[in-house]
Amino acid sequence: QEQLFKIGTIARILKIFRMPDGNTTVIIQGKKRFKLKEITEFDPYLKAKIEAYDVNKVPKDNKFKALVDSIKDMALRIIEQSPNIPSEASFAIKNIESNSFLINFIASNMNAAVEQKQAILEETSPRKRAQMLLQYVSKELKMLELKNDIQSKVKTDIDQQQKEYFLNQQMKMIQEELGGNPQDEEIEAVSYTHLT
Repeated sequence: QEQLFKIGTIARILKIFRMPDGNTTVIIQGKKRFKLKEITEFDPYLKAKIEAYDVNKVPKDNKFKALVDSIKDMALRIIEQSPNIPSEASFAIKNIESNSFLINFIASNMNAAVEQKQAILEETSPRKRAQMLLQYVSKELKMLELKNDIQSKVKTDIDQQQKEYFLNQQMKMIQEELGGNPQDEEIEAVSYTHLT
C-alpha cells in the first residue's frame, strides 16, 4: 500500500489490445478522483476501500478562461513542433469544450514525470491546477523550441559544409578539364621567382 499514491482516478475500460510483442494496451476513460483508505485484498488482484476526493467547482470567470486558452494554445504549438505526436491530437484538443476535461486531457498526455502529473491530479483547486499545468506546458514548449533551434543550426552548419565540399569538388573537376590546377601553377611561379 505504501507504494501506491493515495489519490487516484476511477476509470472505465474502453478497449483492450493484445499487441504482437505480447504486451497489452488498455484505453481507459477517467471518471472521477478518489482517495485510497485501505487495501482489503491482495489476491487475485488488489481491492480497496476508497472515499470520494472532492474538488472545487470550475470557475466561470474570464481570467480562468484566458488561463485555459493559454494552455490550449501552448499544447497546440507543442503538437505542431513535435514530429512524434500525431496530428490527430490537435484535432482532439480543438474539439474539447469542457475546460475541466481539457486540463485533465492535456495533463495526462503531457511529457512530464509521473510525480508532476500526480501533483496536478491531487490539486483540488481548478485554478491552481490550470496554473500548474500552464507552467509545465510552457517549460515543455520552451525546451522543444530550444531543441528545434539547436537541430536547425546544426543542420545549417552541415548544409554549409556540404555546400563548400560540393563546390570544391566542382572546382577541381573544372580545373582538371581546363588542364591543370591554377593554384599549383601559382605556387610553381612563386617558387621559380624566389629561386631566380
